[in-house]
Amino acid sequence: MNHSEDKGRKALFQIQPMYASRDEWEALAVREDLAYEILELAMPPALNDPERYRNCEEWYLKSDRVSSVHGSFIDVNPGSGDLKQQALSRERCMESCLMARRLGAKNVIFHSSCFPFLRGGYLDFWAGSCAEFYDKLTEDVDLNLYIENSPDVDPMPIKELMSRITDRRVRVCLDIGHVNYSLASLEQWFEELHDWIAYLHLSDNSGMYDSHLALGEGTVDWEKADRLWRDLDTPMPITIETSSVGLAEQSIAFLREYHYFQL
Repeated sequence: MNHSEDKGRKALFQIQPMYASRDEWEALAVREDLAYEILELAMPPALNDPERYRNCEEWYLKSDRVSSVHGSFIDVNPGSGDLKQQALSRERCMESCLMARRLGAKNVIFHSSCFPFLRGGYLDFWAGSCAEFYDKLTEDVDLNLYIENSPDVDPMPIKELMSRITDRRVRVCLDIGHVNYSLASLEQWFEELHDWIAYLHLSDNSGMYDSHLALGEGTVDWEKADRLWRDLDTPMPITIETSSVGLAEQSIAFLREYHYFQL
């Protein structure tokens, strides 16, 4: 396929389709020349149903649009101090990477997983353990890994993690919607993680929950987000995260109307 980045854009634009409404998602992808970031294979309905998982995976493979995979994230913490939980989490991460390779994806996104209200020794252990794991994982699977802010209330845990990472294929996926319900400003997130941001997730909310509203329907300051992104001056994948085709279409129209993110 001709990815969006081939049109001179500074971003490879992606959506997160769902198998149940695959024809509608595919029509949108063809019309707008969008790639896929797969999310549903990391969700419990597919993870816990082998037949459903196989059907989804087969369709994504045939689509020839998969550029990124959202790794498993439900209760996953590869830096857990509980070694049994850590081992299971790392197994899930590896499964996500192997699935990405089967589907021809180059990128895998993992949630940061750091408990947000503990620092000190807890944060030191988590950051060191995760850094060692991600460095080895990306070497083993030869993929780009992106660590996404999710439960994080400020940039410190991810900054501590990234300061320990040695492989430049491990970078940050900044989720603008998650920033909106954090305790730190959008400017602070970009400033603290500036050197590592190489991927964006776009969704909107009211500042309370990760509700994945259409862009422009919540309280995210998209003008500011666009300006801070442009200041990075780095080509990157950008995923529009919505739960339906209609909301994705609405979000695309919003970005295009205001010329945000060069869509």
